[in-house]
Amino acid sequence: MKKLFTIALLAILASFITVDAQKYYGYVSDPDGYTFVRAAASTNAEILREYASGEYLYYTPLKNGWSKVYSDGSSSSFMGYMHTSRIVRVEADDVEDDDLTGFEQGYIVDPEDDYVNVRKGPGTNYSIVCRLEVGTTVFFNADPKSKWVEVYDEYMNYLGYVYRNRISQHL
Repeated sequence: MKKLFTIALLAILASFITVDAQKYYGYVSDPDGYTFVRAAASTNAEILREYASGEYLYYTPLKNGWSKVYSDGSSSSFMGYMHTSRIVRVEADDVEDDDLTGFEQGYIVDPEDDYVNVRKGPGTNYSIVCRLEVGTTVFFNADPKSKWVEVYDEYMNYLGYVYRNRISQHL
């Protein structure tokens, strides 16, 4: 009886433990050349962001044909939903060094805050897409005349725009 009670108690406790779902790495492949990240798993849901074909992301497939998508492997980087048919799974180690041609590597810096806003366009009048913590590694276009630069994460996923003086090539 005591053994049966222990087994039942363990089963109840196990049902309260949440396991973080498996995240896979992949790239967007869409015949239109782009696809959307949406606020919910529906084509009628609000569009939060556009991903070009060839851009990399992390995702967790759902049973309804959609996937939760993330900018990196952490749960806190959740961006929204994308139809799984638009994602091709790859191993993270398969990213080619050629993908980095024309970009410089830098680190997010800010003398006043612990993060920097990434914006949808080149200016503070554009909406905030996400925030990057100080010290985060990014790749960016190296145009010295531009005050705003397009930034990409360590896997060359496009993130948005950051003010140029918030990126340093030295930590």
